[in-house]
Amino acid sequence: MKDILIDTVDAIVIGAGTIGTATAWHLAKRGLKKVVLIERNTIGSGNTSKAASLMTLVRTKEELIPLIQETYKNIDEIETLTGELTGRNKVGTLHIASSEESVKNLENIVAIANKHHIKNKEISIEEVKEKAPWISTSAIKKTSFMEDDSYVDAYLLANAFAKAAKMEGAVIMQHTEVLELLSEDNEITGVKTSKGIIKSPVIIDAAGCWSNLLSLQLNIPIPMAAVRSIYWITESINTLFPKNHPMVVMPDAMAYSRPENGALLFGLREENSPHFHPKELNPQPNSDFLGAKDDEWDILEKYGKEFINYFPQFEEIGMKNCITGISTYTPDGYYTVGTFPNFKGFYAATGCAGCGVAGSGGIGRLVAEMVLKIPLYANSEVFRIDRFTNFDPHSESFRQRCADARSKKKDGG
Repeated sequence: MKDILIDTVDAIVIGAGTIGTATAWHLAKRGLKKVVLIERNTIGSGNTSKAASLMTLVRTKEELIPLIQETYKNIDEIETLTGELTGRNKVGTLHIASSEESVKNLENIVAIANKHHIKNKEISIEEVKEKAPWISTSAIKKTSFMEDDSYVDAYLLANAFAKAAKMEGAVIMQHTEVLELLSEDNEITGVKTSKGIIKSPVIIDAAGCWSNLLSLQLNIPIPMAAVRSIYWITESINTLFPKNHPMVVMPDAMAYSRPENGALLFGLREENSPHFHPKELNPQPNSDFLGAKDDEWDILEKYGKEFINYFPQFEEIGMKNCITGISTYTPDGYYTVGTFPNFKGFYAATGCAGCGVAGSGGIGRLVAEMVLKIPLYANSEVFRIDRFTNFDPHSESFRQRCADARSKKKDGG
């Protein structure tokens, strides 16, 4: 292995999911001429490719909204720039409430939408049936339709961001593993990779669920843990699942859904989502089921009961697939973005809290502005890497706190 592979670049981004590729693009387009994006596999091939990728704009954690809005703007820009599609489907999101608590929560969501000038309207039961024929409307007390919401293909989005970054001059290194973060006197000096050393004063850790394996080399704990996400895809029935029927958020069933080529993709929230030490996870792209194989059907049996209230044909419809992946959850449900006190040149861009694809462009811009030391376009205080103290991100107790955050999440997808 060569001692010095590249000497010296302006910034290194580790991880080529949607967040890493978006960050590389934002850095390059803002004038950094030597940006290197490193991925040990191929672009977007890991957990990114398994994401359900709902791009719901309205969030009860309002600080996320400007970042998601930025991603929408970025998609327009990179599709125009590269000529590549991102699998964007503008179908809107239907929020439905069936209990007094969820009605109040939906009223709050509508107020947030209005505050941020996000189009929304209450629709009639007849319109619900027209838009989503599979839904039983008998229990619905209130609705709101957010017409501008979309979902994307996260794999295509990551590759479009990467192509845009390359067009702006970034260098992309695939099949290259980062073995060590290099530093002197609490200051980044570069990385040691499977192909050699690359010198740089700036490193952005966007390695997803493996981020702490890198950051802890510098005694920097990132407040996040790898938590399982799970969703199912039904058989295709065009009469029940029109191709462009809306995404649906059903808090009373702890469920969400979106269309999937004439089928229904839906996810259910578990009461106790499994969490993992990153060393337990396969670093290679794979389709292995995470956790006990019986979970695929046990979860449907245990947590699908409320879902049946909205989808009475649920038990009769065949299931084509069950997908598990990893999200990096934080105890408070906010991203983890930025620097670590008294350590120069290290930036985190991870802890996606289940909506990393939606916020990827916004995170990328925020990190780029931090690196370039220019005014930030959005509030970053809630995303601080040091907002939790005295914790071990790999401990069972901390990972459980992160898993609990996923289990209790009701909005978004």
